[in-house]
Amino acid sequence: MKLSRFSTGWLAVVILGLGMVIGPGRVMAQRPLGIDVSSFQGSAQTPKTNINWASVKSAGISFAWAKATENTNYIDADFVYNETHAKSAGVLIGAYHFAHPEKHVGTAGADTEAAYFWAEAKNYIVGGSTYLMPMLDFEQTITNTSLYTKATLSQWVNEWCQQVANYAKSNGVTIEPVVYTYTSYASGTSGNAPGLDSSVIQWPLWMASYNSQSAQSGAPSSTTPWSTWTFWQYTDAVTVSGVSGACDGDVFNGTAATLATYVIVGPIITNQPASVTVAQGSNATFSVAASGSGTLHYQWEFNGTNISGATASQYVINNVQITNAGGYSVLITNTSGSTLSDTASLSVLAPLTNAPGCIIGASNMVNWWPGEGNPNDIFGANNCTPYYGFSYAPGKHVLAFHFDGSSGYLTNGAASIPVPWTACMWVKRQDAPGAAAALTGDGAYELKLEQFNTPRQVGFTQFGVNDYTFNYVVPTNVWTHLAFVGTSSGTSLYVNGTLFATLANTLPLPRAYIGAGYVNNPGRVVDYMLGSLDEVMTFNRALSASEIHAIYSADSAGLVRAPEFIGAGSAPGQFTVNLKGMTGKNFTLYSSTNLISWRSRGTISNPTGTAQFIDTLAPTDERFYRASQ
Repeated sequence: MKLSRFSTGWLAVVILGLGMVIGPGRVMAQRPLGIDVSSFQGSAQTPKTNINWASVKSAGISFAWAKATENTNYIDADFVYNETHAKSAGVLIGAYHFAHPEKHVGTAGADTEAAYFWAEAKNYIVGGSTYLMPMLDFEQTITNTSLYTKATLSQWVNEWCQQVANYAKSNGVTIEPVVYTYTSYASGTSGNAPGLDSSVIQWPLWMASYNSQSAQSGAPSSTTPWSTWTFWQYTDAVTVSGVSGACDGDVFNGTAATLATYVIVGPIITNQPASVTVAQGSNATFSVAASGSGTLHYQWEFNGTNISGATASQYVINNVQITNAGGYSVLITNTSGSTLSDTASLSVLAPLTNAPGCIIGASNMVNWWPGEGNPNDIFGANNCTPYYGFSYAPGKHVLAFHFDGSSGYLTNGAASIPVPWTACMWVKRQDAPGAAAALTGDGAYELKLEQFNTPRQVGFTQFGVNDYTFNYVVPTNVWTHLAFVGTSSGTSLYVNGTLFATLANTLPLPRAYIGAGYVNNPGRVVDYMLGSLDEVMTFNRALSASEIHAIYSADSAGLVRAPEFIGAGSAPGQFTVNLKGMTGKNFTLYSSTNLISWRSRGTISNPTGTAQFIDTLAPTDERFYRASQ
């Protein structure tokens, strides 16, 4: 690789049994060959591209390493995409970290970077078969020569590798991280570092050395202090189908059979846990089926945290409450390693209730996703499906949707709403690890919580056209109310009930994806947000400034969400009931004389949020009423 490029966010891919130009129809060679690619060929490109892993697999690639992290403040924007899609295409893939020992000095600094890497890469190390050993990319220039000697710089390498190995061991997995460096850096002759000593040879070597030798018969010009090499980066100009532009070429010092020893082997899941929706107070059951050598051990997790005592292949939750809603997965371990299951979602359906102080909502609502332990649309018909790192967190009103910033999102399949429209929501933002973070998207447009290539400003995007910003940054870890209003003359942003800015540009309201965006071409989820969303609402008209301010001022009480009787009266020959509920959604009224048998009295129009029903049957017996929306 070109070392200066690699430090900015690269992914390493190894290709089995191919010639120097990668393509279909090549005869298998003795040494497996490979390439390096990264978000440099993906989200960092203009226009944005990504690796087509199906094409890469068809070209003969068998496994890959994807950059996960760098320093303690950078997560590769394409890491989750590459890990997920490579595995789906049948390509073995692992994760690596680009080290900055000049910023995090000594063994304590190595521990800090190891912890940062582990937090992002854990699932791709303890995730069982088809994942590769993790890798440490160690090549950063040490300009302050007083920071390290050969011995202390080598200690940094050993500490990082050992700490990651220890993290894996605590999860039942034995690993041996690979160390990437280049010849003059390792030997200390580049002037960029004092070099490494023989204490690092306990870790397999991936050496960069461009010397024009044959990948099938040549070798790095030096492997000091290692006696031999395991991987060799031999060129920076190889082409592979499915990857944009030329890439760096790698070769494994062995055969496909010996390469298999660098795969982390664990149990194989034959039946993944399935998502479950239950009523509050009911029981929920998750189960998994797996195969593997020896005894299989199970540990269920809730939103990534171990559940005490949940150590069987089946996990039952009795008397489910909305606080049980979220993501459930299970780590299955045997003597060979561990496999982490897919995440199954528990959605809990609880009766809607009105909070004291709630207000009648505005008219023309289209969707309302309150996030109360399920991803359902309580006003419209666009219920959501949760994916990956999605969970629930304490909300502005009870619970909120929470997104992990790297893989979690919701989809509902809803078409975009043409102008005029309004979208409003409570946001509790954290700094997303990617280059941008979307509130909603539809493949062509996104409402952005953090706009691309700006200092985390709110905005919107039309892919292939432009990014627009309101010059406003949502504060972190504070509930903030945002409302967007789109008309034929522009798009406005309201912050905490007050107009902040209006842009002349227009867009339809995207709503098919929540908590992330989507790009139609090449077809991928992007711009994962980190933080929580609550009380997400859409309208097919432009709400007025006073209406938006009223929604904000209602604060945690929010809008009326459940049918409620607000008055009753009688007169000769009739009985009157008054109701309030979700504005624009009709009531269905029922009556009963015994609270057992209920008779529908029909629907009651509700355009303003309050309605009246006059019962002209002149009842002479005791009668009860109930209403639904």
